[in-house]
Amino acid sequence: MSSDNNDMRSSTDIASTEPPPGLTVPQVQRAISLSYAQAMFGSIYGASTGGMFLIGYALMLGASNVQIGLMSSIPMCCIGVQLLAAAMVERGVSRRGMTVYASFGNVLGWLLIILIPYVLAKASSDVKLSALIAIITVVTLFAYVAGNARGSWVGDLIPSRFRGSFFGRITMYAGIIGAIFAIMEGRFLDMLKDMGIGAFSCLFGFGVLVGIANVILFMPQADVPLPKQPEGVGFWHHVKETLRNRPLLTVMLFALLWSMQSIAGPFFGTYMIRDLKMSFLGIGLVNSVVIVAMLLSGPFWGRMVDRYGCRAVLTACSLTLGSLQLIWLLVDNAAACYRLIPPVNFLAGLSIGGVSVALSTLVYKVTPSAGRSIQFAVYSVVVTLAAAPMPLIGGSMPDLFSKLLPGCDLRITFYSTVPFLIAAALVARHIREPDSCRTRDLIKSLPGHMVELWQKFVPSVFPFGRGVD
Repeated sequence: MSSDNNDMRSSTDIASTEPPPGLTVPQVQRAISLSYAQAMFGSIYGASTGGMFLIGYALMLGASNVQIGLMSSIPMCCIGVQLLAAAMVERGVSRRGMTVYASFGNVLGWLLIILIPYVLAKASSDVKLSALIAIITVVTLFAYVAGNARGSWVGDLIPSRFRGSFFGRITMYAGIIGAIFAIMEGRFLDMLKDMGIGAFSCLFGFGVLVGIANVILFMPQADVPLPKQPEGVGFWHHVKETLRNRPLLTVMLFALLWSMQSIAGPFFGTYMIRDLKMSFLGIGLVNSVVIVAMLLSGPFWGRMVDRYGCRAVLTACSLTLGSLQLIWLLVDNAAACYRLIPPVNFLAGLSIGGVSVALSTLVYKVTPSAGRSIQFAVYSVVVTLAAAPMPLIGGSMPDLFSKLLPGCDLRITFYSTVPFLIAAALVARHIREPDSCRTRDLIKSLPGHMVELWQKFVPSVFPFGRGVD
């Protein structure tokens, strides 16, 4: 079945379903279509302003391992602003308005980052990096506000029976563009590397334009006002309800353990750029494999979540990703990276895609519509604050372990993610999800579903895959 037929079937199903209160079917269909477009714009924006390019920018400003860790850790500590955003949502502030204004603040902050090397041209590298970290922190504050408002808004905007497929397709559309731009922008920076910091300024400026286009697409989507809260049901009531929500607390523990991967997050790119001396194009090609795998697997995982439940997908994918990190023991030069990491990244992308779709779907299953923004905020605050110190710890690990293990390098942070991922898989098995199947049932059925996927999709693209009649 082609993706066009999938989209047609989805539209038909939505048309035959009662839309959320206060909305019409065309409004829901428009919101879904625009969200898919935003997934692609957001992927370009993220690829242009984050990941290896932001790390490369920081390294060009003279960043050390610890400063790169701080660049990730300090902004995460601002997650508490989500509680303020949630309180505003529950008081009736427009979720669309909050999303739009906060998203504009997030995007426009990058104009200040572009100015750092020019305004602070005579300043020391420590001053420039301090300015970079401070601005990234402010930009992240806006992102947290927008994320909370948008998360609550989507919960009432998208019918519950379509959320698995919705998040699966979001992953797919983001992956299409993300894979292309990771390669194109890597090539762009390699071509303009003689420009030095100016190449990054051009790249970030392009990201700002795309980010603005992404924000504009929020405006035509229908706002969904929250129903008025009963007397005596306010912010603290919903906070207490969050702490009583045992299914959410279990999901929170899984997400917390999963987020501990941030101990290594910023250092994959650092290791490739600085230690392996790889080109930006090479890094883009290697990393694009992850995005391609997420692209291919997003709709597939959406169907698996709808059929087998989120719990089984989370367990299987966490175990898979944890086992893959040990391949870095064999990667100590660029040639080994080009040879070994692409197939590993493909499996990693499949696993990350599965967790992304399943977790995005599950948090809506275990939170009620009333007070959802506050429950989301508490969830995000706990998970993010627990993970906030991890990049800083990761940046300090090579020096600490080199005293015990001579020759230890930045890869020690990659290996340290393994126990967290195994623990996450164990927690996932205890998530309460009434409609979920056992993990072993999912694993046994995966080969059959893969064959089915091949038979449905590949012949429509590659006629020679049909075989002999």
